[in-house]
Amino acid sequence: MRNLSLYKMTRPPSEMSEADVDVTPVMNMFVILIPFLVSMAVFTQVAIIDFSVPPDAGQPAAQPAGKPKLKLTVLLTETFLGVAEGENLLDSLPLLANGEYAFDSLKQALIVRRPQSEFPDEIVVAVRDGVAFKHAVKAMDVGRESGFTKIGVSGAAADPSAGK
Repeated sequence: MRNLSLYKMTRPPSEMSEADVDVTPVMNMFVILIPFLVSMAVFTQVAIIDFSVPPDAGQPAAQPAGKPKLKLTVLLTETFLGVAEGENLLDSLPLLANGEYAFDSLKQALIVRRPQSEFPDEIVVAVRDGVAFKHAVKAMDVGRESGFTKIGVSGAAADPSAGK
């Protein structure tokens, strides 16, 4: 009787030849993938905005002796843009006729005020409730374009004397 096993029909392992591995498709993939990933890493860094927030109010902070020095502040409200130093409003820029903020005028005001500030590299962007986030980001961009390297973000009270 005849044996129908498949094992008998294949060659024994000693007679098998070694197979060549073709790595060309894998190499082609890496040639395309690596430059793509490197280029995306550059775009990721451009999208990052450096800013600082006030320290946690619950933690005691070391208070220096004397009165703190005031930094230049950009105030964003629903009706105007302002440049202030402490409680002194230095520049008030009303909304444009189309309802947009006057960021070009803000840039000019910041360029003029920067050399007069005690902290020529630092600015604070104070935003009131109801102002869209995109306007706060645009104000931070204008501050960076005006030469400020350290930009802080803060909330702005509608009525500072009432604590609101």
